[in-house]
Amino acid sequence: MSPKTTSRPGASIADVQAPFKFVIVHGNDPARKSAAQKAFTKTISLNGLIFDSISMDYDGFHLSFTESSYGRNFLEVTLDLGKRFGPIEFLGQVDWYERRPTPTGYVFSVGLSYVDVQADALAIIREFIQQAKTNRI
Repeated sequence: MSPKTTSRPGASIADVQAPFKFVIVHGNDPARKSAAQKAFTKTISLNGLIFDSISMDYDGFHLSFTESSYGRNFLEVTLDLGKRFGPIEFLGQVDWYERRPTPTGYVFSVGLSYVDVQADALAIIREFIQQAKTNRI
């Protein structure tokens, strides 16, 4: 991981690259799931995280919407916060995404919020953010 302090002093947010895996869960039929995908966070906060994705569609599942565009899909996330904190799991949902150009094409910047996260996992995220902001990770 390579943390750097965010430009908002005192905020419960940190710009840090942490690996995570996610599975897209169909919003109307939780038995329908994508294969596991890998990504890295760009930003972690107490409200969710931001990451880049080369696609908004994996295995026929859109990261955000069901095929009807009215339903919302969920992401089962396992976030690896390193040896000190270990992995945490939560259910998330895409709040926003933006297609951005890159030198080789484009990438989607994706904002994911926590939908179901245990209190102890949120406490670990809070401590992780504090450590990242003081460069002690």
